[in-house]
Amino acid sequence: MERRKFISNICLGCIGITFGGAALNSCSQMKSVNAFAQEGYLVIDKSEFIDKDSNKEFDSIIITSNSLKKPIILFKTGRDTFEATSLECTHKSVTLDLVDAQLVCSAHGSKFEKNGKVINGPAKRDLKRYSVDKTISTVKIKL
Repeated sequence: MERRKFISNICLGCIGITFGGAALNSCSQMKSVNAFAQEGYLVIDKSEFIDKDSNKEFDSIIITSNSLKKPIILFKTGRDTFEATSLECTHKSVTLDLVDAQLVCSAHGSKFEKNGKVINGPAKRDLKRYSVDKTISTVKIKL
């Protein structure tokens, strides 16, 4: 290999590592919270929507719990309004990913709106939605 081509390939590799790392880092910005069931609800403190380091506000967080088969995604849809949707694909029970404001199945490509409505299949059924109540400081997801 020529010296010039070798150096060019090294430079391209460095650029790829730099921007690839940034892309992976942006994927890791999704916050996950482990919630415990209390009297038929998963209770999440509203302060979980604030990043303690940067004071940035999350518009969604992933909720896990021993009471759940698959995680739930909790969206902040307004100043003090929330929606909770299952992250279990209705096609083959694969855990969904949030990609560009859509819930996407990595196994077969089903896509859902944030509210759980099917955008395209192979999934035919909407995602399970959970009733959400709130107090001054908490969000309560009814199981």
